[in-house]
Amino acid sequence: MKNSFFKILLFVIVGCFIACGANKTEHYNDILKSDKGNIRGIEIGTSIETVKALEDTEFLKNEMPDYLYYEYEINMGNSYTVTYDFSEENKLYEIEIAAYFDLIEDADKLFVDFSTHFNKKYGKGKIEEDGYTIWTTTNSINGNRVEIAMINDSDSYGFLSIIIRDLDY
Repeated sequence: MKNSFFKILLFVIVGCFIACGANKTEHYNDILKSDKGNIRGIEIGTSIETVKALEDTEFLKNEMPDYLYYEYEINMGNSYTVTYDFSEENKLYEIEIAAYFDLIEDADKLFVDFSTHFNKKYGKGKIEEDGYTIWTTTNSINGNRVEIAMINDSDSYGFLSIIIRDLDY
């Protein structure tokens, strides 16, 4: 009897862990990459060398002294791009992520996943008149104000955009 109770309890606990993890879309972890920094393990104010070390060089499609552009294929018909802009002092001042999906529902789910993530990390976001949801924080590198802006701009296909920028740049 005691053994059956523990088996049932273990089954319930494992089921809860699976169910909790199932709330995130399959694309969320690929795009987020890391909880560290503002996104992808990268924080505004970081150097270009640090960003390049944290991203996969295989997906680097365009590079200039103040700009990096990556294209990632998720699966057939679904992809995302990551753009980094740097100041003359070699400091990251803007990150832009654009995710493209065959299905609008995939963008909708991803928007909810990232809204939940940013709400937990930065507090409840504010919805602006232009449709963007905005979060603000302070940069730990230089103390500047940072804005995270996200919009689900899906129309005939799924499209999600996240822009993180240094407001004091």
